[in-house]
Amino acid sequence: MKSRIKEQIARASAVIITAMVIVGFIAGDEGMTITTKSDKARMLFKEAWIESHQTGDMQKAAGLVKQALELDPDFALANLWYGYMGFGSVEREKYLNAAFKMRDKVSEAEKHFIQAVMEMEYSKRDEAINELKTTIKLAPGDNLLPLQLAATYLNFGKREEALEWAKQSCELDPDFAGAVHYQGYILWTMEKYEEAETLYKKSLEMSPDNTQFLNRYGQLLRATGRVDEAIKMHKKALAIKEEYQPALFLGHCYLAADHYPAARESYLKAKDVSATNGQKNSCLFYVGTTWLYEGNIPQALSAFDTQIEFNRKLGGRDESIMYATVNKAYRCLLYEDYASCEKFINDYKKYLTMLKLAESDRLYFNQYANILEGFLYAYSGKTEMAQKYLDLYEKSLTEAEKETYKLDLLEMKGIIDFQKGKYKEAIGNLEKSGAMAQ
Repeated sequence: MKSRIKEQIARASAVIITAMVIVGFIAGDEGMTITTKSDKARMLFKEAWIESHQTGDMQKAAGLVKQALELDPDFALANLWYGYMGFGSVEREKYLNAAFKMRDKVSEAEKHFIQAVMEMEYSKRDEAINELKTTIKLAPGDNLLPLQLAATYLNFGKREEALEWAKQSCELDPDFAGAVHYQGYILWTMEKYEEAETLYKKSLEMSPDNTQFLNRYGQLLRATGRVDEAIKMHKKALAIKEEYQPALFLGHCYLAADHYPAARESYLKAKDVSATNGQKNSCLFYVGTTWLYEGNIPQALSAFDTQIEFNRKLGGRDESIMYATVNKAYRCLLYEDYASCEKFINDYKKYLTMLKLAESDRLYFNQYANILEGFLYAYSGKTEMAQKYLDLYEKSLTEAEKETYKLDLLEMKGIIDFQKGKYKEAIGNLEKSGAMAQ
């Protein structure tokens, strides 16, 4: 049970980090033009970039981008970036659409960059990558664009390609600490921990007070079992500035050390110092995981209900209600409470018709309903129904999506084989799947 929860925490942490890269590296001084009718707005935008990458202060960066938008509401790149600063998906969609509407009034490089981000919204991997490569050709001197492409490759599990493009960013500017550090992060995801640590240390020599760098280094230390060192690293980041990430990752360290009340306290601290409602939402999720570690399912479900109520009161964050409902269903599934799991799946399907979701999210959640229900039937031994929903899910995926979600597909196939007594086939599928399946 713990291994499955820990894997989810690792995945969620990786998503947070990848998202920060995706939304931050967007427009260098050389290469890609920054189109805006306000010189002051352009200056604020560039200042935001400096804050996000040299100091890691995303809260201050968000404020600067907001000021830029107040000066020029049609500032395409500012809309694009601001949309990823912790809003619900409906609000994010509003800002992305504002950027998209301006695509014919910006430079050619910006136009393709905006299109790449929109393709990413709908998980269109090949299209997003092609658009970014076109952007790079149009702005060959921009050292940030290769890093954006590296983040995109990594988001789709293409680590070797990601590393190559991160190296290209570093070749364009050897003094760019962000490119050095991101190579380390990619190597961390490849479990090449010694190489990753070398680059993490190098980037911290270049930018010693960058809290993002300190936090990622702390994550590496935790991943390699050096939890006490990781705690010190995150506390060092907190001493520089009390903010969401170091408090969150400190909670993860306490969780890894089986100090569940301390983890809970740290997650609530992270919520208090969060800059966005998206961050607060994540903290409420992690509070729920601490109760799961203690085996207290009623408290865990209550925590997820608190998370749902938080998002419901805010409004505009209905996708978070969907994710929290999925979490409730899986928790019951893993503890073999199939009746409760089925109830939450029915809630999920009801919410699909009731809640206000961005179009990209609605498409995703409609697809995911099949695999969610399929897992219920697979775990409870109803293999014919499980196979039916697996087939429905697989048919709904593009070839690129099948590669992206192949671990889920293999896990489902392995469970079905196991329930049928086909143990050799089950082992083969589960061995090729993710850590949770193994």
